[in-house]
Amino acid sequence: MLTSRRIAYGLRLLHDLAVNAQDFRSARVFAESYGVPETFLRRILMDLRRAGFVEAQKGRIGGYKLAKRPEDIRIAQVIRVLEPEGLELSYAQAGGRVGVLSLPKNCPTRPFWSKLEEKLLKTLEEATLADLIALSQKEGK
Repeated sequence: MLTSRRIAYGLRLLHDLAVNAQDFRSARVFAESYGVPETFLRRILMDLRRAGFVEAQKGRIGGYKLAKRPEDIRIAQVIRVLEPEGLELSYAQAGGRVGVLSLPKNCPTRPFWSKLEEKLLKTLEEATLADLIALSQKEGK
């Protein structure tokens, strides 16, 4: 699967902030809910805040809140913020080992992978946080 932990948790944070848009929510609450270190989520939330996707409020009732409408947040934008150096095509082997696929320029399968990457990038550019939410609600039924 083509993703990283930062992207996976960043999109999950944005999803949860959008679905529960009424209040500010703390990184601690998210960390406890997800079972991951709070510092890891704080770094992601700070990157999302710098990019203008979330806003932060300090204090006892502080935390994070979505700063834009889900329709205005493109998945590709989030990926670029959380992984500015880009992603590489990854593959999983039997037993769960993951590696990076590096194809030589003369590989006869390279055009296939290039076309697939082109389609994936186009889909990510078109998809919004609202689309992600709609899919999660559809699958939850």
